[in-house]
Amino acid sequence: MDSFIAVFDANFPQADVEEIGHRLLALDCLVPGFVPPAAGLLDLRALAYAEHVDELDTVVLVDRNLASRMAQLASEGALRKWDKPTEVAINLMAFAQAMNFDIEPGLAFHELAHRGGNGTAQKELSWFRAADRGAATKWIDVAMRRTQTINLGPVATLESHDMAAPLKRWNRNYIAMLKIADLALRGGRALSSILSLLDWMIDDFILAGPAFMYAARYFGPRAASGKMLKSLWAPDREKAILGVRNAAWDVTYVSEFGRLSGLRDAKKRQYIFATADHALWEIAVTPFCGPEPTEDFPALVGKLELWWPPQDARKIHDRYFECVEHVRGGRNRGADLPGDPIGDMIAAGEAWLRNPLTKA
Repeated sequence: MDSFIAVFDANFPQADVEEIGHRLLALDCLVPGFVPPAAGLLDLRALAYAEHVDELDTVVLVDRNLASRMAQLASEGALRKWDKPTEVAINLMAFAQAMNFDIEPGLAFHELAHRGGNGTAQKELSWFRAADRGAATKWIDVAMRRTQTINLGPVATLESHDMAAPLKRWNRNYIAMLKIADLALRGGRALSSILSLLDWMIDDFILAGPAFMYAARYFGPRAASGKMLKSLWAPDREKAILGVRNAAWDVTYVSEFGRLSGLRDAKKRQYIFATADHALWEIAVTPFCGPEPTEDFPALVGKLELWWPPQDARKIHDRYFECVEHVRGGRNRGADLPGDPIGDMIAAGEAWLRNPLTKA
């Protein structure tokens, strides 16, 4: 593979790009939807080999915090502050442009449109396009702290996508998150809550794996989960609903990342998910973990033990894969609900969340 370093011409800032890659890995912000090469996920030679020999495009799915910071720097030309999301966003854009990665921000701007409207999302997307139009050296200089300003030129042409339109995948994740909020507000033992969620999914809904993994971390006694369902107990119940909606977007990133990663062979693309949210980063790897360890991925129980005592982690692991087999056998009653109950389930969940303590 040594010969493939030749794709970097004499002007390629190899030392800077390698340093930025090491920094990204240290920030715990990337999850590959494929088995990384032995040399490492961001090894420059391995990436050149994947692109030029395997003919694979690398696509990075970014969450809204990262996409918005990329757009903000293009719009304002200067840093507001150097927090973790900003550091991840700048280093990621620098590395992506240097190594010819594509950055996919579509879901991030759907999220923004749902909260701020199409106009806000379209405007910010235009600035993201300006950020992504190709200025690797400028981004590298900011990432390496040689400058705190950047000139990326004028805003890109406004796009007219209807990004506020409902997304089927988000709607279903939102229903699952409303149920998780319901269980959290009712209290009780954490293990009972997570197992009750599985029962509900199988009996009354669908087995929504990413939402379940989100709940497994949220209810886990060993996990710091205070920011996962923001404002759940707030006196202003609309803030509680907003927190659940935000969590549904987090789950949707994971579910969409899993779906896209499954298309790798057909589309000749390999996907990486990027987020500065540590909880979301931990959850995003779980769709690739099975009931038993493999050469490439640990068993799911190993991840669950980050959040649960070993005995409880094993119970959750075993029950989850019982449910997986239940669904594979065509016995998921929730998958055959009559009509289209999505709107009714959302309305019922929101109604309970608005006034949870006076209802059974």
